[in-house]
Amino acid sequence: MIRFVLSARLRVIVISYALKMLIGNRASCIGVIFGIFLATLLISQQSAIFLGLLSRSYRIVTDISEPTIWVMDPATESEDKLRSLPLGYLDVVRGSKGVQWAVPLNSALLPIITPAGKFDICQLYGIDDATLIGAPSKMIEGSVHDLRREGGVIVDQYSAKGILAVIGKNDTVRPLKVGDSLEINGKRSVVVGICEATQGFYPQPIIYSSFSQFQTFVPGMFNKMNFVLAKENQWANVNEVCDNINLYQGLHALTKEQFQDRIMQFFLGTGILINFGLSVALGIVIGFSIAGQIFYIMTLENIAYYALIKAIGGTEKMIFKMIVCQAILVGVVGYIIGTGITVLWGMAIKNTTLAFVFPWQLLLFTFSIVFVICVFTAALSIQKVFRTDPKMLMGS
Repeated sequence: MIRFVLSARLRVIVISYALKMLIGNRASCIGVIFGIFLATLLISQQSAIFLGLLSRSYRIVTDISEPTIWVMDPATESEDKLRSLPLGYLDVVRGSKGVQWAVPLNSALLPIITPAGKFDICQLYGIDDATLIGAPSKMIEGSVHDLRREGGVIVDQYSAKGILAVIGKNDTVRPLKVGDSLEINGKRSVVVGICEATQGFYPQPIIYSSFSQFQTFVPGMFNKMNFVLAKENQWANVNEVCDNINLYQGLHALTKEQFQDRIMQFFLGTGILINFGLSVALGIVIGFSIAGQIFYIMTLENIAYYALIKAIGGTEKMIFKMIVCQAILVGVVGYIIGTGITVLWGMAIKNTTLAFVFPWQLLLFTFSIVFVICVFTAALSIQKVFRTDPKMLMGS
């Protein structure tokens, strides 16, 4: 019992002395914390932006939740690289074994003239007139049923408040609202609703129309469609249903998850992963260089104290604990500040068009890198102290 108490008291003394050595040199302490903070900020923020953009790449799948099967042309890889199908294939899908229902969906990038008279490009969707499957699930104003009106369209709220805002008298700006008109591909349309929709990879207006109205906006898509949205019967297996559809030449059926993975692979193939990877790598280099170098210099400045500890009987284990304690403290403080600012920044842009996704896995990823940086910085200092002869430092 006495040995345990003495051992615990010794640990407290060691930790206390280590903290005094760390805090006593404020400039070096702040420098190490700043290095880890900067590394944490770069790694977590750039990773969160990348994940946000990645989630936006397959927004068409997540926003349209009803179908479990997506049927397309084999050449279609994503919403940005698609090939149309003959409308007659819709009956083929509906007649496939295990299919409960199937509806068409069209998607196109079209020129639009904003109420302010500016030219822009919008993402237009044409959804099934009868079932309205594919319509936005969250409406701010209006009703999805009004899409059946001639020329009726639904616009996302971000575009209604931004690029599609109406400029009135005395240059006053107001959000686009129900009843306003838009010119899409040279055709007049009427806004019948404002919805909430996930922003795409490009900051462009997202507009919904009926399938028949879509053909009016895009005459070249008459008797054509880009996707068939389907759902299997309760007793059917979704993968088996996809296999049945894939027996027909010219059709490629994927489950919701498979199509999402296909889009992500196309997105990652654009090279964006390399760009964000370089930013994360820069954060790691900053952590190792700034934090490691300053922590090592701080150890050199305190080398005489470590030598004194060794000279009066201090063990290497004791010195090891002191240095590790210092590295953990600066690492935790820098990590908390870095992730805290990243989270606050994400909250600040929550209702904007900027991309940001911060899952708990990203916390662990960032923490693991910070942990490696701390281990590296501690290892450099420990190695230097262990190799130093206390007699030389004490002038003996």
